[in-house]
Amino acid sequence: MEKIVITIGRQLGSGGKKIAEKVGEKMLLPIYDKKLLEAAARESGLDASVFAGADEKESDSFLSGLFSIHGSLSNFLSGGGSCMESDQLFQIQSEAIRNIAQRESCIIIGRCAEYVLRDHPRMLSIFITADSNDRIRRIARKERTGEEEARELMERGDKKRRSYHDYYATTHWGEASAYDLCINSSLLGIEGTADFICNFIRTHFGL
Repeated sequence: MEKIVITIGRQLGSGGKKIAEKVGEKMLLPIYDKKLLEAAARESGLDASVFAGADEKESDSFLSGLFSIHGSLSNFLSGGGSCMESDQLFQIQSEAIRNIAQRESCIIIGRCAEYVLRDHPRMLSIFITADSNDRIRRIARKERTGEEEARELMERGDKKRRSYHDYYATTHWGEASAYDLCINSSLLGIEGTADFICNFIRTHFGL
């Protein structure tokens, strides 16, 4: 069977990662999330912590000043005291994404994968959203915090992901026209959304 690649973007608190994991289990597809950073590190010869700092979930917004968009990432030094720019880290990570997609069928979560793999002949891009109240409750439960703080975390998380994505991609994060399928997980729940996506994948690829 020809290799297929599913890319999944998601709003914070939408249950996107859990849905991706369930889709992976049902479709027997490996998931690349944190693993992707490790793969990028191995293939570039750099330590995984270099990439963890540039992770879309752990870095502050590129607009906030933690990263100078055209400057060096002084926090991410590798070997001999040299430093790398955020653009260089993204290019190495993107090459890892392309190598993985060429090597095997898989699911890749986040990291502009739908844009990086835009020329892949058998790539299906999905974006998962959810109602704000459901997202807030999910974040509050996970972080063991109140709803007000969870709302702030939700807004900051979305801002980080949007700024990361839109700096590198020519499409806009979460905009329907940038994806093959956008789905609200509040309508079907985690399990139902995963089942829907699996059926969509099978129909789209004729599996």
